[in-house]
Amino acid sequence: MIQNKKVTICACASRSFVNKDKVAEIAAILRNEEYSVTVIPDLCEKVMQASPEITEIASSLIIACYPRAIRSHLHRLNLVAANILDIRNSDCDEILGQLQIKPCSDKENLFGKESTRKEIDGFPVENGTDAWYPVIDKERCSECGRCRDFCLFGVYTSENRQIKVAQPQNCKNNCPACARMCPSKAIIFPKYEKSPVNGGLDEEEHFAPEEMDAMYRERLKMRLAHRKAGVSLLKNQ
Repeated sequence: MIQNKKVTICACASRSFVNKDKVAEIAAILRNEEYSVTVIPDLCEKVMQASPEITEIASSLIIACYPRAIRSHLHRLNLVAANILDIRNSDCDEILGQLQIKPCSDKENLFGKESTRKEIDGFPVENGTDAWYPVIDKERCSECGRCRDFCLFGVYTSENRQIKVAQPQNCKNNCPACARMCPSKAIIFPKYEKSPVNGGLDEEEHFAPEEMDAMYRERLKMRLAHRKAGVSLLKNQ
């Protein structure tokens, strides 16, 4: 059993990947088991904003999406997650089983579930403007710099020969193109629907090396054309 009784659950409020009833159910059961549970609208947003809460979140049990995505998220802030459980792909009983908690026999009348669901329903839904940006799996990244060269929006920089996501807010919403041409499959967009781009380990989406090279060359041509024309594609310019 995990000894840390502090739990953070990401409801991913603006997307449909995480079932909100499942979040409410797990939160209610854990609270009834005397866990200290905090449900947050969007872990991606808190990391992007380097929220003061993020250190405490990293030390708690995190119930969110793919563990590889969450670990890479926190690595950006030099934090290591204590424990991560995957709510996106595990049902309620599987999550509880990993905590050695028996499933609830009366889920319809579960104490605290309705109030937690109301809490989740009160979270802001930011369609098209929620925190969409890449994170880098440094265990896979070869620091080749292709993402930095490929991105038109200044999201990536290279410091001391290491690639970093420097301007996440500049990323174009719902565009995972840089992840598709990464030769190491090191770039993760946690809110993308398919693996491995979303941090999953399955090959739900595959691009041949020649396709990735073609995308890369085409983007470099586009960058050169914009540079010659003196056009900036950054969001705030």
